Amino acid sequence: MQQLMSQEAIQHVIEEQRLVLFVVKTGQCGVCESVQAKVAVMLESHPDVTGIYVYMEDAPEVASAYLAFSAPTVILFFEGKEVFRVARFVRFDELEHVLSQYEEALREG
Repeated sequence: MQQLMSQEAIQHVIEEQRLVLFVVKTGQCGVCESVQAKVAVMLESHPDVTGIYVYMEDAPEVASAYLAFSAPTVILFFEGKEVFRVARFVRFDELEHVLSQYEEALREG
Protein backbone atom coordinates (compact mmCIF):
# COMPACT_ATOMS: atom_id res chain seq x y z
CA MET A 1 0.00 0.00 0.00
CA GLN A 2 1.18 3.48 -0.81
CA GLN A 3 1.04 6.32 1.71
CA LEU A 4 -0.20 9.59 0.24
CA MET A 5 0.12 13.00 1.81
CA SER A 6 -2.48 15.22 0.11
CA GLN A 7 -6.04 15.36 -1.14
CA GLU A 8 -4.73 16.08 -4.66
CA ALA A 9 -2.54 12.96 -4.70
CA ILE A 10 -5.42 10.80 -3.48
CA GLN A 11 -7.80 12.19 -6.08
CA HIS A 12 -5.21 11.61 -8.82
CA VAL A 13 -4.88 7.92 -7.92
CA ILE A 14 -8.66 7.47 -7.73
CA GLU A 15 -9.06 9.03 -11.18
CA GLU A 16 -6.17 7.12 -12.79
CA GLN A 17 -6.70 3.62 -11.38
CA ARG A 18 -9.83 1.60 -12.03
CA LEU A 19 -10.03 -0.09 -8.61
CA VAL A 20 -8.68 1.67 -5.50
CA LEU A 21 -8.91 0.67 -1.85
CA PHE A 22 -8.36 3.70 0.35
CA VAL A 23 -7.72 3.59 4.11
CA VAL A 24 -8.03 6.73 6.24
CA LYS A 25 -6.36 6.41 9.62
CA THR A 26 -4.86 8.39 12.48
CA GLY A 27 -1.38 8.18 13.93
CA GLN A 28 -2.34 7.26 17.48
CA CYS A 29 -4.80 4.50 16.58
CA GLY A 30 -3.71 0.91 17.15
CA VAL A 31 -6.81 -0.44 15.42
CA CYS A 32 -6.00 1.70 12.37
CA GLU A 33 -2.50 0.23 12.15
CA SER A 34 -3.87 -3.30 12.44
CA VAL A 35 -6.57 -2.71 9.81
CA GLN A 36 -4.10 -1.16 7.37
CA ALA A 37 -1.66 -4.06 7.87
CA LYS A 38 -4.40 -6.66 7.27
CA VAL A 39 -5.62 -4.78 4.19
CA ALA A 40 -2.05 -4.68 2.82
CA VAL A 41 -1.75 -8.46 3.23
CA MET A 42 -5.18 -8.96 1.65
CA LEU A 43 -4.22 -6.86 -1.37
CA GLU A 44 -1.28 -9.18 -2.10
CA SER A 45 -3.85 -11.61 -3.51
CA HIS A 46 -5.73 -8.86 -5.39
CA PRO A 47 -3.29 -7.54 -8.02
CA ASP A 48 -5.97 -5.47 -9.78
CA VAL A 49 -6.57 -3.33 -6.67
CA THR A 50 -4.43 -0.27 -5.91
CA GLY A 51 -4.05 0.24 -2.17
CA ILE A 52 -3.50 3.69 -0.70
CA TYR A 53 -3.70 5.19 2.78
CA VAL A 54 -3.44 8.56 4.46
CA TYR A 55 -3.04 9.79 7.99
CA MET A 56 -5.69 12.39 8.85
CA GLU A 57 -2.96 14.43 10.54
CA ASP A 58 -1.07 14.71 7.23
CA ALA A 59 -4.09 15.80 5.19
CA PRO A 60 -6.92 17.08 7.43
CA GLU A 61 -9.03 18.07 4.42
CA VAL A 62 -9.43 14.38 3.56
CA ALA A 63 -11.89 13.83 6.41
CA SER A 64 -14.40 16.27 4.99
CA ALA A 65 -13.70 15.46 1.33
CA TYR A 66 -14.45 11.77 1.86
CA LEU A 67 -16.76 12.07 4.89
CA ALA A 68 -14.32 10.01 6.94
CA PHE A 69 -15.14 11.19 10.44
CA SER A 70 -13.99 8.10 12.32
CA ALA A 71 -10.87 6.04 12.00
CA PRO A 72 -10.20 3.72 10.42
CA THR A 73 -12.36 4.28 7.37
CA VAL A 74 -11.95 1.96 4.37
CA ILE A 75 -13.39 3.07 1.03
CA LEU A 76 -13.40 1.18 -2.27
CA PHE A 77 -13.54 3.15 -5.51
CA PHE A 78 -14.46 1.54 -8.83
CA GLU A 79 -13.81 3.66 -11.91
CA GLY A 80 -13.68 6.81 -9.78
CA LYS A 81 -16.90 6.21 -7.86
CA GLU A 82 -17.27 5.09 -4.27
CA VAL A 83 -18.86 1.64 -4.22
CA PHE A 84 -18.15 0.35 -0.70
CA ARG A 85 -17.36 1.90 2.67
CA VAL A 86 -16.80 0.62 6.16
CA ALA A 87 -15.72 2.55 9.24
CA ARG A 88 -14.37 1.55 12.64
CA PHE A 89 -15.35 -2.13 12.53
CA VAL A 90 -13.99 -3.82 9.40
CA ARG A 91 -15.32 -7.25 8.51
CA PHE A 92 -12.52 -8.67 6.42
CA ASP A 93 -14.61 -11.52 5.01
CA GLU A 94 -17.08 -8.97 3.64
CA LEU A 95 -14.26 -6.79 2.28
CA GLU A 96 -12.67 -9.82 0.59
CA HIS A 97 -16.00 -10.70 -1.04
CA VAL A 98 -16.56 -7.15 -2.33
CA LEU A 99 -13.02 -6.92 -3.72
CA SER A 100 -13.48 -10.21 -5.56
CA GLN A 101 -16.75 -9.03 -7.09
CA TYR A 102 -15.25 -5.82 -8.43
CA GLU A 103 -12.12 -7.56 -9.72
CA GLU A 104 -14.41 -9.91 -11.62
CA ALA A 105 -16.28 -6.90 -13.05
CA LEU A 106 -12.94 -5.49 -14.25
CA ARG A 107 -12.08 -8.72 -16.04
CA GLU A 108 -15.51 -8.97 -17.69
CA GLY A 109 -15.62 -5.34 -18.78
